[in-house]
Amino acid sequence: MCAYTSDFELSSYDYILPPELIAMHPTHPRCDGRLLVYYRESGRIEHRHFRDFCEVVPRDYALVCNDTKVLKARLYASREGGESVREILFHKAFGKSRFLVQIRGRTKVGAVFRICDRTKYPTHFSMRVLEVLDNGLRVVEFGSADSSAPLGISELYVMLESCGHTPLPPYIKREDTLEDSTDYQSVFASNAGAIAAPTASLHFSEEDFARIGALYKVCFVTLHVGAGTFANVQSQDIRAHTMHSESYALSSQARDAILGDSKLLCIGTTTARVVEYFWRTHQSQGLCDLFLHPGNVPQRMDALLTNFHFPKSTLLMLVSAFVGREEVMRIYECAIAHKYKFFSYGDGMLIL
Repeated sequence: MCAYTSDFELSSYDYILPPELIAMHPTHPRCDGRLLVYYRESGRIEHRHFRDFCEVVPRDYALVCNDTKVLKARLYASREGGESVREILFHKAFGKSRFLVQIRGRTKVGAVFRICDRTKYPTHFSMRVLEVLDNGLRVVEFGSADSSAPLGISELYVMLESCGHTPLPPYIKREDTLEDSTDYQSVFASNAGAIAAPTASLHFSEEDFARIGALYKVCFVTLHVGAGTFANVQSQDIRAHTMHSESYALSSQARDAILGDSKLLCIGTTTARVVEYFWRTHQSQGLCDLFLHPGNVPQRMDALLTNFHFPKSTLLMLVSAFVGREEVMRIYECAIAHKYKFFSYGDGMLIL
């Protein structure tokens, strides 16, 4: 496919979405979610539901899934001295007992916060700001009244599980609920480390996925989705965008499937990035910063299950790399006309 100049202009990836089509809650049961099926060879569009998945996908596809597990990465804390409660978003480890976080509001080096529980009542866990980085993130350490040593990564994960909240995307303007801790997690999530869900995976219930496993070869990769998935593209020429990096690893079954003859259906854009990064580098683990767009198209992926993405996002550009930008915009116009739900808790799109 020839990539025209407009394929690299940020404004070419804009579209108008009626606010009522932004999903604020998931579909229950999951199989009732709507599924737009697009056939690349003919350009044909079908309107289905996720209960039809096995009816639509040919049996010769191998499914590659991202088994990352979303942490309860959103915390609330009060600064020592009686300040009102602040929101904190855990990002990732920055050393043995140092971590990167985002703190709402201004914060100076040396500030100490008391972590709150789900009722916003202070706990015996604390957080001290060690550095303020140029990108606005803070390097911090966490502590506990039970020990003089700072928390390590495993201890921090225990604290997040007890005190943290589900990190719903920033456009969902509501408090998380106990239901979100299940809804915003895939049924095959097993490796903790993400702060955003690989949302194409959210459409499958345990029963659905068991049925899929009986009919298809299924293998797993792990990519810990970070906050960069919501980062805006700032450059007008999208090729100048610096892609965020996220840690990844592949199972031996996934490596064999990618290097073998199987037709690959990637469950989600995060999985697609791992598959394509491994295909180019043959590195089974590390940091993935692959930016797929119409000037850097997929080489190994044969099919893709994904949600409907934000205007001007790198995820929309990834889908455009696979289908073509103008065709993606036609598909999105169709989805809007048929009132599909968009974004993380929204409906899905299967590209065959």
